[in-house]
Amino acid sequence: MKIRQIISKAVVVTWLMVLDLVQAVHAQTEKVSESPTVKEVAVSNVNTAKHLIDVMAEWVVKYSLQVMGGVIVLVLGWIVAGYAARLTSKALAKHHIDVTIMKFIVGGVKLFIMAFAVVVALGKFGIEIAPFIAGISVAGFGLSFALQGPLSNYASGATLIFTKPFKVGDIIEVAGIAGEVTDIQLPRTEVKTIDGHKIVIPNKHIIGEIIHNYSTAKRVDIDVGVSYKSDVEQAMKVMEAVIANEKRIVNAAHAGILSFGDSSVNLHVSVWCKQDDYWDVLFALNKNIFEAFKRENIEIPFPQRDVRILKDV
Repeated sequence: MKIRQIISKAVVVTWLMVLDLVQAVHAQTEKVSESPTVKEVAVSNVNTAKHLIDVMAEWVVKYSLQVMGGVIVLVLGWIVAGYAARLTSKALAKHHIDVTIMKFIVGGVKLFIMAFAVVVALGKFGIEIAPFIAGISVAGFGLSFALQGPLSNYASGATLIFTKPFKVGDIIEVAGIAGEVTDIQLPRTEVKTIDGHKIVIPNKHIIGEIIHNYSTAKRVDIDVGVSYKSDVEQAMKVMEAVIANEKRIVNAAHAGILSFGDSSVNLHVSVWCKQDDYWDVLFALNKNIFEAFKRENIEIPFPQRDVRILKDV
């Protein structure tokens, strides 16, 4: 009886093990059948590539003409701006407009046309113009506070261009700098000094300062002292004769008594010459007046003091 029970239990256990093995094999078969084959993977990749190519082709067809149109607009804008700038320059030159104002107007015309071309090109590229301009306005408002110094140069330059206290070629003295104006731009003014140095002055340092405009001539002041014993009238005539022989002088005043010093009668005369001749004229006049006074026996005194020693009585 016991042997029969043992055999029956063994049969049941064996059967259960067989069932478990069959279920495991069946499950493995389903997994293998569900996993993609190499062919299926290749087909999927080909379909993805085709879809990507279709998207790119659609984008090229849809936007290539817009991009090309934007580039064409920029190129045409550049050509038209250059042509308009040349026409404007010729028209202003015929009416003898100042070169500084002419540069400003020509630059403004070119900038306006290029700005218009850029706005149109942005529209061709598909960029919304209104938000773009609004963004630039906000950025410009912020930058205006950060760049107050440089921007003040531009504002001062515009003031100089339209008020015209001086022009290119004038001889000026401003902010401690003297020389010939060679160029005026919105941010700066370039000056060539007497000794040939090029000085760049920010325009904000010019506005509000005292400007000496010598234009075509600069004044040369000659001061010389003669002895109280000398003939002052003759000394002034000698000075005027020397000045009359100097061909580089464009205008001259009469010599006169400037003041009375401790040891001399101080004479003064003012003459005008070109800026480039200033130092040569000054040196030549001083030398020639000194030699003429020696020939005419006109004494140029040096400071003297009489010292008296008093003895105790």
